[in-house]
Amino acid sequence: MLRLPRLGFKPSPLARIALGLGLAVLTLMLMAQGLVAVAVDHFTADYVKRFMRGTVDVLVNELRPLDHKAREARIRQLDQTFAYPVSLVRMQDLSGARQEQLLRGELVVAGLNRRVYARLDPKGDAVLQLGPLNADWQPGESWQLPRELWLQLLTGLALSVAVMGLAWWLLRPAWRDLRELQAAADQISAGHFDTPLPRPRSRLFAPLAHAIRSTLQRLASALASQRELTGAVSHELRTPLARLRFAIDALIDEDDAARREAQVQACERDIEELEGLIDASLMLARLDTGALSAKPEPGDLTELLMQESDSLRPLLDGKDLSLALKLPDTALPFDAQILPYALRNGLRNAARHARSRICLQAWLDQEQVWLAIDDDGEGVPEALRELVFTPFKRLERHRRSRGFGLGLAIVRHVAESHGGEALMQRAPELGGARLLIRWPQQMPPGR
Repeated sequence: MLRLPRLGFKPSPLARIALGLGLAVLTLMLMAQGLVAVAVDHFTADYVKRFMRGTVDVLVNELRPLDHKAREARIRQLDQTFAYPVSLVRMQDLSGARQEQLLRGELVVAGLNRRVYARLDPKGDAVLQLGPLNADWQPGESWQLPRELWLQLLTGLALSVAVMGLAWWLLRPAWRDLRELQAAADQISAGHFDTPLPRPRSRLFAPLAHAIRSTLQRLASALASQRELTGAVSHELRTPLARLRFAIDALIDEDDAARREAQVQACERDIEELEGLIDASLMLARLDTGALSAKPEPGDLTELLMQESDSLRPLLDGKDLSLALKLPDTALPFDAQILPYALRNGLRNAARHARSRICLQAWLDQEQVWLAIDDDGEGVPEALRELVFTPFKRLERHRRSRGFGLGLAIVRHVAESHGGEALMQRAPELGGARLLIRWPQQMPPGR
């Protein structure tokens, strides 16, 4: 099997693109020139026939009476006199189609350089040939393109080279950006998420680089949150698991029925605590990674707040819950599936720290929907108000309270998924803490 030798030089993809564009332009020009040549060939042949008819008739009438030697001598004289070659050829040396035309007494014009053929004798084999009519033709050259065609070819070649250079100049920055982005993507796929993205030199890949950079930032934040959440969950699981193990060990040797029942109830409380921790952790993880996102739709927010507050009253440890809902009758945007998570966690957090009173308020202001959950507890110092939204972060004064420090983190994620935010302030009337949630009254397009 014959194998072609491999070339040592392998052009880059960018060079192949530029070369392909140049060859495409050259091919198109040649095709256009060929189509034009085919279209005008018939007309130029007719023009040459009319233009050369008089000269040919004069020469034929002069050469026809002469014998063979005299004809050759006269042909040599004419060849020296005319600006184009004059010669004699045999009929049998021409193609069949040209012979048929000559036998019909027609004047034949053929070739790119335009050769004119005329039969000298009706019964003889001699044919007069004039041309090539191209002024650049030199003796001894049997085939030569006309000057016009050469100029067209050179113009097409120059234009294709110009297109190649322009394509190389225009595509080189984009190609360099693409290769750098590819190298960065390879590093990222290998697990190096801290790989810096190159700054694009072309506007073509600037939006792509910006989108990738934003995606990496969100991915890095999600991974950091996942690591923090995993570590915090592992830490929080130790206490109920240790209590469960101790209670189970105690049940084995416990004979007293009352104490056995107390240990069983303790195990049930620990199991409920574990279930609550797992549910809250999963909810926070889904909100943090975007697996659970809000899809606000117009609805009756007042009705939702009243239903949720009524369902949560038995879980507020006997604290008094009052409502101050000042919302219009018009529909407001919210996600009826996700917003209740924020309300439940916010009200339960208030119930854990309130002395006796909780107030749920709602109103509209500056094209924003506002929800406030106030309590009459100790409140949160201003320096620590942002920390309460950190997962598993519990302040020193609240460490003995039930909970895992996930409720307010879930509230903030729900608010942000609605395009808003959650803040911790001081309750103006009750004097304790105020959990403030707000989001736009008109959702932006695409949410």
